[in-house]
Amino acid sequence: MASLEGQVKGWYEQSVRALSLPIEGAQRASLLLGMGGSGIVGDYVKAMCVDRLDVPVFVVKEARLPRWVKGDSLVVAISYSGNTLETVAAAREALARGALTCVVSSGGRLMELAESRGLPRVRLEGGYAPRAALPMMLYSCLRMLREVGIEVVEPSEVEESLELLRDVEGSLSEASAIARSLVEDRTPVIVADARYEALAWRFKSDLNENAKMSAKCEVVPESMHNDVVGYEGDRHPSRALILSAGDDHPYTRIVEGFVREALEEAGVEVRLLRLKGSSMLAKLMYGSHVSSLASIEAARLLGMDPEPTRNISRYKRALEQALR
Repeated sequence: MASLEGQVKGWYEQSVRALSLPIEGAQRASLLLGMGGSGIVGDYVKAMCVDRLDVPVFVVKEARLPRWVKGDSLVVAISYSGNTLETVAAAREALARGALTCVVSSGGRLMELAESRGLPRVRLEGGYAPRAALPMMLYSCLRMLREVGIEVVEPSEVEESLELLRDVEGSLSEASAIARSLVEDRTPVIVADARYEALAWRFKSDLNENAKMSAKCEVVPESMHNDVVGYEGDRHPSRALILSAGDDHPYTRIVEGFVREALEEAGVEVRLLRLKGSSMLAKLMYGSHVSSLASIEAARLLGMDPEPTRNISRYKRALEQALR
């Protein structure tokens, strides 16, 4: 299997393959389970559903399920490894309550559970770092939802997103410039409007895991009722990346106008990333590709190895002991 960087650069090919992975079994969705690099898939799906579905979509990133989950609920459990303890526990609880439970995984306990119970499932290709398998998990999840009657995106939107992923050099050029800026601050800030909150968190997580650096997120409009006041003092980040949808939405005018102005007045160096594409799927995938590549480049600039995540491994061992 290729290195983490090679896996990320191969997102276009990975996405094309994910669109043809077989779905076994199948049926509707209201809850998506997942942690870390797998959990972001649920966040992206939820973001895309806001303006499209008449039923609520929730994301759970722990072992407990909401009380309302029962027989008429659809639960999609996403874990690349299939061994994420929180997700496996939540999936078992969903089954115990009679919920229709679907699985997206490359194997492990979660896939064993799906196969033993005859659950609808997509078996992902193995060998990837979970955070580098985002396209495979997301496109597979979207296909799973379509099979159970929930059309989150149009085929044309999928095609548009694939075309953007094909342009690795374009994304790499943008990513390199972003990396050079962000590594100059100990804790840079990622700013996005509420529609792209999940992407801001993905960017933060990529910097955490790949570059081994801290970062923070500020989401408009909520951050305009608290975070923005912090810039009136002198204890704030010195570098900011604004993720802009590049459309004519009022939020876009605010982040490119007032927010940028307020940060620059405070002496913050601001860089703007306009998300390419006309659909939310395309913008999310373009932004995620740039984020992954930028964080890998930041790791290189900082002399860090982007692949190991030592403290996550330590946490998993501690959790396993705590659950005994």
